[in-house]
Amino acid sequence: MRNMIIAVFLMLFAMPLAAQQTLDELTSEALRNNEALRARMARYEAARAQAPQAAALPDLKLGFGWFAVPVETRLGPQRATLSVSQSFPWFGTLGAEEDAAMARARQSFHDYTDARNRLVYEVRDTWYRMYVLERSIALTGEHLRLVETLRGLALTRYEAGKTSFSDVLRLDMQREELRTKLRTLEDSRAPLRQELSRLLGRDIREAIVLPDSLGIPPALPEAEQLRARMAEHNPRLRGFEEEQTYWEHKSSAARRMGYPSFTVGVTYTAIDPRDDATLPDNGRDAVIPQLGVSLPLFGSRYSAMEEQAQLQREAARLQRSDAERQLETRLTERLRDVRDARRRFELNTRLAQLAGNTYGAVLSEYSAGASRIDDVIAVERDLLRYTLAREEARADLNRAHDYLMYLTAQETE
Repeated sequence: MRNMIIAVFLMLFAMPLAAQQTLDELTSEALRNNEALRARMARYEAARAQAPQAAALPDLKLGFGWFAVPVETRLGPQRATLSVSQSFPWFGTLGAEEDAAMARARQSFHDYTDARNRLVYEVRDTWYRMYVLERSIALTGEHLRLVETLRGLALTRYEAGKTSFSDVLRLDMQREELRTKLRTLEDSRAPLRQELSRLLGRDIREAIVLPDSLGIPPALPEAEQLRARMAEHNPRLRGFEEEQTYWEHKSSAARRMGYPSFTVGVTYTAIDPRDDATLPDNGRDAVIPQLGVSLPLFGSRYSAMEEQAQLQREAARLQRSDAERQLETRLTERLRDVRDARRRFELNTRLAQLAGNTYGAVLSEYSAGASRIDDVIAVERDLLRYTLAREEARADLNRAHDYLMYLTAQETE
């Protein structure tokens, strides 16, 4: 029986690496179907549609007039007029407005990219939590079966008069504790599935395939390299840069709006011929070219618009600087988390191995009557604690690594 119990623990360490294709499929599905991400894409498309509107000239003006009482001229009575005119803002105004709209669209795209990268991280984070939960359920179940086996051993020793009945009762207490913990863990499945359903944009009905073990992520570049990449590629920071560009172009457009604008047009007047006289060009229609200039006499309005745009640009610059400092703090924290998780993983791996060896020794001593059941239960609890801590550290290591990939806008491996 002792060999069977030891074999159960050996099974806890035989955890081959499973394929993670299921996680990749979930991530791809979330990118296709997540409603919040699709809303971001719609906002980006809407921002792109603003550029041709900003570059368009004012609408062409067409006018028609009919003389209810004809106005007599030397060449005949006027009957109707038709006029066409087109306004033109100062040179470069429309180009500045178009550039501003394009900068706003690029900012919207960076917002979408950040939301996309964040979604990838959230899917993986939820998946890691599901992994830890399922490993906790599996390991707790294994330990519950182990305690039941130990109870059978203690009952056999009691019936043989080699131990007291309190050993059986102590194992009953441990068994009930594990049963309650197992039910609590199983109840935790539903919230995680609901969270994953939200990220995927659909209700999850099928089982989520999880591996028996997570791989260890590759080593990261130096901290300075990560900071440099984050400063250059992070979508949030690039979005603030595009916002600065937007307000720079708006300032240029406001300045040009303070200059004159022009209107070019033509008026056609239909004239009937005179019946009472014979004149050269009798009844010839009139064509009148027109040129108009709009003078912005109240220039303080456009000066205020330009000043407003400059202040908004400065605000965007300050926001970018503050956001970069915040992201640098997060990057430093996640680098610390990576180191901490790696240390915890290595420590708990060693402790779990030592606890497994200790358990074999204390179980032999208990079978020979050289140790108490309390010693067996204590080592069994340590083994469960170290094994679970190892899986949590493994998941934390992957989670911190993926968050660094999110901060530096790199594809998660």
